[in-house]
Amino acid sequence: MILGSFSEPPTYVIHFLDSHLTFLQSFQICSLFGRVRIHGYTLPPLKFYSVYNYSTNSPLAIEFINSKTTISLSDIKSLISDVQLAGNALFNVEKKGGDILLIRQEPNNESLFIKIMREHRSYKNWFLESYNLFEQDKWKQLEQNLYIRLIETTDKTSIIPRPEFVSTADHIINRWLNETVEDFPFVVLVCGEKDMGKSTFIRYLTNRALDHINSKYNLTYFDCDIGQCEFSIGGCLSYVNLDSPLLGPPCSHIKSNSKPDRLLYYGLVSPQTSPVRYLQYVNKLRQLWNIDQKNENQKRSMILINTMGWGT
Repeated sequence: MILGSFSEPPTYVIHFLDSHLTFLQSFQICSLFGRVRIHGYTLPPLKFYSVYNYSTNSPLAIEFINSKTTISLSDIKSLISDVQLAGNALFNVEKKGGDILLIRQEPNNESLFIKIMREHRSYKNWFLESYNLFEQDKWKQLEQNLYIRLIETTDKTSIIPRPEFVSTADHIINRWLNETVEDFPFVVLVCGEKDMGKSTFIRYLTNRALDHINSKYNLTYFDCDIGQCEFSIGGCLSYVNLDSPLLGPPCSHIKSNSKPDRLLYYGLVSPQTSPVRYLQYVNKLRQLWNIDQKNENQKRSMILINTMGWGT
């Protein structure tokens, strides 16, 4: 239910009661009560996050979760400048439950990479505001380039984690939290054939694991897929210590996350012609991580390794 909007450009106030919801195009979202999860990441209350639902990928779903978080009217007013709208938002949650979402378009401060892609004669079609793939009558247009849709849990036009994704991620995280020691990282290698969902799963696992990052635990992503890198241009191997969620395709990670902690330039997008050299680079990246870890406070690390379908 759209309760209204405020400011210019508009920020929409939505009373979220359903199981899943999604938007098209890039947008920013704030959960007032912290009762939603996006691709595994539980949004902390009262903070905006950027989500990138470009036409190259199925849009990420916003999932309602049960939580007893309480927020005062003064906290709500700090984000909703319209006093009457703020009071109405709190009244609806207290009476009907659910959560209040604030939705606004992503400011036009895209990375240089995305700007170049938008201007490219072939790749610019990725960013067209035309979504003929989806049934138009199910979408509600909020403004020129922002659409909203309630979705069913079986809807194939949005990424909704399958039960096996959820249970596997929970099992991995429980082992990491309960079995890892400071001297030996907990390593997860995600492998499989092409188009099996490796990248989708590892992003989901990353987002779930971020709920547990603190002074004792940390999360490192080894990006070893030189053909489809997550945090760099193609032909590179890198690792990055993550502290923010992955809420979009790789080009959005380059913008929303800090640059890789270490990056090696391999120079090819496939190791097929030189697999031994590729493995040497992987080993070098591991050695660099070991060196960096010795110079920092020891934590219980989980290393997620992204690989290629060709190699596995």
